[in-house]
Amino acid sequence: MILDQHALRTLLVKERLHELEMAYCRGVDRRDPDLLRSIFFSDALEEHGEMYRGSAMDFVDWVFKEFIGKYELTTHYVLNEWYRVDGDRAEGETHRISHHRIRTPEAKETVAACRTFNRYECRNGIWKISYRGVVRDWIYERPFDEALYAGTYAMTLSKPGEADRSYEVLSLFRRGAIDRNI
Repeated sequence: MILDQHALRTLLVKERLHELEMAYCRGVDRRDPDLLRSIFFSDALEEHGEMYRGSAMDFVDWVFKEFIGKYELTTHYVLNEWYRVDGDRAEGETHRISHHRIRTPEAKETVAACRTFNRYECRNGIWKISYRGVVRDWIYERPFDEALYAGTYAMTLSKPGEADRSYEVLSLFRRGAIDRNI
């Protein structure tokens, strides 16, 4: 099977869109505001349910100043992704599960599923998010049971910032903005 230039470009663009989604998760979970900021155009809009609506750049500030600090740990997992590319614009629906752990005042874990509806654009050869909207699919909370993290399941725990083991082991995953190339 021979891929024509259009099909090859479409595949490369879809890979770039996937990287933007992965960068969102890593930016939040590793507490890297520069990485998170770099996935959006400066005029992008973010509609994060009832929690936040407005500028994506202000959303990044809100995440790191108002929201994320109350959690000891967050993890985001991308599940289904579906993209449509049309020239220099694209759209995507992404299913995501997130886990948030808080220890005070009452230790609990929240596990939630959402879907994001994203619009992407290519400006000056660079793909980024121009609009991101989020809807909730389901959510539940449970008490945090520290005993589950010991014994049979014991291993190094994730850390939310630059002390995470990934920075020690993965030299190509530095903090900061995502690579600008497709």
